[in-house]
Amino acid sequence: MTLGRILLIDDDLALQMMVGDQLRMEGYEVTIAANGDEAILILRQTPPDLIILDISMPGMTGLTLLKKISGPDGKPRYPVLVFTARANMEQFFKTTEVEGFLAKTSNPSNLIAEVKRILLKTKKPGSPAATLHIGKRKAVLILEDEPILNQRLQRSFIAAGYEAIAISDIHLLTATILACQPRVILLKAILNKTTGSALAESLVNFEGARGIPIILFDSSGVYKQGDKFINVDRFVPSNTPADLLKAVAGVIG
Repeated sequence: MTLGRILLIDDDLALQMMVGDQLRMEGYEVTIAANGDEAILILRQTPPDLIILDISMPGMTGLTLLKKISGPDGKPRYPVLVFTARANMEQFFKTTEVEGFLAKTSNPSNLIAEVKRILLKTKKPGSPAATLHIGKRKAVLILEDEPILNQRLQRSFIAAGYEAIAISDIHLLTATILACQPRVILLKAILNKTTGSALAESLVNFEGARGIPIILFDSSGVYKQGDKFINVDRFVPSNTPADLLKAVAGVIG
């Protein structure tokens, strides 16, 4: 059973293959359109659960297509995730009725997290996406903003039998927690624009994270064992997969 039907609209062949394969591996049914005209033909036959839309395409652009599939109130008739290389357009899309915006330079795991969040929010009760719940399995959410280590940690946890969701954008943290309901959250201590301890403290009153253990990890030497953190269950003075796997096993088994 598919988790949802996704229409990917993008003229980049390499991206079509990469993103399409990534989504199919996650359990989604993916249809691809290379431009707005192809998308219109597909939409007339098979309504998707989510549209992933590029903005810059030959022929009918993403913005033109967005207008064509919107009602008189300006709201698209389908959930839309704008996925574009034009990262400077994020503020513009905050004023529209799309469900999400993501730059193509984002970590690939961020796209999956956004897809899960939007489908969980927009699907009808009882549908596969609406019942998406990995919290009963060994699900681990990892926030690491360094791309190579992000992917290394995700691969290590998957190889160890965990469901690993790795994100690099702090703004996706709460949405990913809601969408994926992890058993444990791993936060890097020193991030580009904030700290893991500050994020952990901000989750104190967040209902979606209540009861989920938080592990803070750091290899910089800024923090040491015995330091006190609010809403942190365990501190690991390391960022190696072996040490973090041991810490997670100690928290959730």
